Amino acid sequence: MLRARFALVLAFLSAVRPAWAAFEDSGFSPRAVAMGSSFTAVTDDPVSVFYNPAALGFINHTSFQTSYLRQFHIAAGEVNQDLFTLSGAIPVKQELINGTLSPAFLYNNQNNVGIERSVGMSYGSRSLYEFDGGQVELGGTFRVLQRTYSISAGAPTRIGLDFAGLMRFWDKYTFGVSLLNFDGPPINGPNFKDRAPAMIKLGVAESVRGFLFAFDITKREPSGGHPGTANLGAGIEHWWATARHGSYALRTGGILSERDKMWNAGVGWRLFGAQVDYALTIPMTGTSIFGHAVSLSYRFGQSNPEGEYERVLAEELKYRKDLTQALEAGEVKQWRLAEELNTLRDEMMLLRRQLIDKTTSEAQARRRLQELEERHRQAEEKFRKMQAEANRSKDVLFREDWTAYQKLKLGGAPDAVLLDQVTRILRQYKDAGVDLGEANQELVRLRRGR
Repeated sequence: MLRARFALVLAFLSAVRPAWAAFEDSGFSPRAVAMGSSFTAVTDDPVSVFYNPAALGFINHTSFQTSYLRQFHIAAGEVNQDLFTLSGAIPVKQELINGTLSPAFLYNNQNNVGIERSVGMSYGSRSLYEFDGGQVELGGTFRVLQRTYSISAGAPTRIGLDFAGLMRFWDKYTFGVSLLNFDGPPINGPNFKDRAPAMIKLGVAESVRGFLFAFDITKREPSGGHPGTANLGAGIEHWWATARHGSYALRTGGILSERDKMWNAGVGWRLFGAQVDYALTIPMTGTSIFGHAVSLSYRFGQSNPEGEYERVLAEELKYRKDLTQALEAGEVKQWRLAEELNTLRDEMMLLRRQLIDKTTSEAQARRRLQELEERHRQAEEKFRKMQAEANRSKDVLFREDWTAYQKLKLGGAPDAVLLDQVTRILRQYKDAGVDLGEANQELVRLRRGR
């Protein structure tokens, strides 16, 4: 009876072509999947707990994320599994512990094969070592692993350990390295031996003007009776913001491995700290079954710079409308005064010619000329006052727009939003006689992507 049970387990394992080892790199979230699982150097997502815990220290707001992935292809080979993940990020700013703690839970139902469970706690440092233009962070994970089989008794609990490091340069380039399951915990099944394979991941990422480019190399050790493998992952993500409907993202990426090749695509939507993501996996080899992934995440205390900017504008709308109307009326008055000045100049020139030609009495001409000169002086003085008032009003409007922009920047708005706002401000006040030096410097900084 026991031998029959072992034989049945092995038959299941060969029939469904499971992943090549226990607790494999499975993507873990739709954002990561869409970017080809090139997440070793990405620093703004709680799912980094599964890739590089050193990246967690860059998360400054408490957040959580839950994901569901229906997968048929991963870098280690073809699978048939339903994967659930739940991860969080809890920033801690204490003298002894300055970083981010991250609890995480994983439940992987490998259909007709077994069930994997993982519960862990990770830590990523914050400002561990800083140097000119960059910083170095370290992180680690302690996980409890368990794998049970569909038709057999549960396997014993094992411990998995991860260690990682990350270096960031000039707020745009990031290099990460992580060693996952470096203790090689055994995950044995009935009549066969397996283990969670130790993996080393190297990753680079660049963030510029709303774009994120990422590239990963993964090398895994032999396990489960199979030789070690290597794979390459690459992905790109772009966010753009709207004034009223939050921010949207498009993502794409691919994985090239010795056992499987995939192309992935995904979308994201973020509003008021909440974010929804979706990804699609399209296999390039093997069975043509698409995989899907969806997640919901929320970042507590996350500012909404686009909404804040809209609120500020709404509060000042009436005042700005009245001021604009006053400026328009002032421009009409200036135009009329300019016309009157031109008429006075013409009359003065005519009188001077009449004096030269003796076509009118000198006394009358001089009296008329004095009247015109006085009217001209008064008109010029009034014109200068109106110009000064108009320039002052435009300066007030510029200061208000610039203050709103600073609030948007401090709220963490993407560079693409900031660049759009600075360009609009410079265009609007280009010939208004306003000091635009600070705005021009900001434009140069944003275009350099720093």
